[in-house]
Amino acid sequence: MTQIKFPFDDYDFTGRVKNWIKKIPAGKVATYGQISFLAGHFNGARQVSWILHSCSKKDKLPWHRVINQKGTISLKPGSGYEKQKQLLEAEGVEFDDRQRIDLDRFQWMPEEMNHFGLYPMDTPEIS
Repeated sequence: MTQIKFPFDDYDFTGRVKNWIKKIPAGKVATYGQISFLAGHFNGARQVSWILHSCSKKDKLPWHRVINQKGTISLKPGSGYEKQKQLLEAEGVEFDDRQRIDLDRFQWMPEEMNHFGLYPMDTPEIS
């Protein structure tokens, strides 16, 4: 019996997510949905969150650079919010009075996004 191999299986997706997260430069952020899209999955924002939760420490991922589509930190106060904000501010990322990050200014847009004709705020978001 022949086994069908899909082009984007879960293992490959996890590896691609990690690779994209590692590419986010200091002082920039990406959204969960953006990383999912770049890794080849249009509806994988929650999977990106799970990968960050389970792999950040062992793979030394810059987890703090991934935020939600609203430009805010998804972690709750007392559960990592303060640490993520501190790390982002140390890299020069600014928050407004509503605790939002201006995605037009701080969202990382790798060259690959331009191949799709996408720019900040055009990124398909599921998160």
